[in-house]
Amino acid sequence: MLARLRGLPPDVGLFATWLLVVVTTTTVSLASLDVPLDPAYDHLRTLPLWVQSLVRWDSNHYLTIARDGYTTTFLPAFFPLYPFSLRPLNALGIPYAYAGLLVSWAATLVAVVHLRRLAAERFGDPVLARRSVTLFLFAPAGFFLATVYTEALFCALTFVAFHHARRGHWFRACLALGFLTSTRLPAVVVCLAVLVEHLSQRGYDLRRLDRSVLWFLLAPLGLAAYAAYCAVVLGDPLAFLHAYDDAWTYQRFDPNVVGTVVDSVVDLWHRAFDPGGPHVAALFRNGLGTVAWICCLVVTLVSVRRQPASYTVLSLGTLVFISLNSNLQAVNRYVLVLFPVVFALVGARRLRSEQRFTLLLLVSAAVMLLSAGLFAHARWVG
Repeated sequence: MLARLRGLPPDVGLFATWLLVVVTTTTVSLASLDVPLDPAYDHLRTLPLWVQSLVRWDSNHYLTIARDGYTTTFLPAFFPLYPFSLRPLNALGIPYAYAGLLVSWAATLVAVVHLRRLAAERFGDPVLARRSVTLFLFAPAGFFLATVYTEALFCALTFVAFHHARRGHWFRACLALGFLTSTRLPAVVVCLAVLVEHLSQRGYDLRRLDRSVLWFLLAPLGLAAYAAYCAVVLGDPLAFLHAYDDAWTYQRFDPNVVGTVVDSVVDLWHRAFDPGGPHVAALFRNGLGTVAWICCLVVTLVSVRRQPASYTVLSLGTLVFISLNSNLQAVNRYVLVLFPVVFALVGARRLRSEQRFTLLLLVSAAVMLLSAGLFAHARWVG
């Protein structure tokens, strides 16, 4: 089988290898440990174990929306493009869980292809381009790309938008942004970053703007369409914001980003140095997001002068946006889209050697596989 994978085109072969590793890890983990699951997963019992292992937590919400629409007050928090994209596949007779996996896997492959193109343009070196794709797939939260989650679709549309923006194909870039804004709310940061790319290619001289800037009117259409849908069907155009008032009260809006980060670090400190001993499981569950946020911030600040301005806006803007909800839970999967951080790590002088990059990759992959196993048992939401 491995010989067949090596015979595939580079992007497809790497994607297939990564997918095989992730699915094997989650399936073996779920099959080898008898851990009771919440009754919310009973509807998956008739599906193969490998499918069950990739449908957890928010996956249930996406499948509910795909099947029944927005039936509760908290479901509008989940944007419609991903769940609604499962319906055409289901109309062909494909069960919703399988449809969700197919959409995620196809989107991951699209993301990989465009990430390699962005990396090739950034480095002009096929080795560093391949390393960028490999580090992206085996990032600590990389397994989410294989699950019934929006991560793959969000990354794919972001990478497509940047790929075309870097080449001055503004209609294609903005069309991708239009779909992106119906995928997840942080898409507004991606839109801002692509707009900065547009301005930077014109030397930030407003007199050099031409009619191509009008294509950016496409960017907010996805969000506007969803707001209109919420107004007509749910009676509230901001239902996707008000949903948090009912189900996720711990995710309240809080502009004090510094305070949120400090609180998260202090919480980890207390868990690590508790008089009764360190809470190892809690440190991993609660600490991975905080560590990911801090690491991405440091890498971004260190690489500011070596990255295009639009890349810095994407990284810093995303880090601020995802920490406006008073906690840093799930940050490690939200930062998957930050390809500039991947480029900064791959291009770092100290990581240019094969040995050091391999060590970084092994550590990242080990965290990913541990996280994937916990996710399969619904013991960690990521």
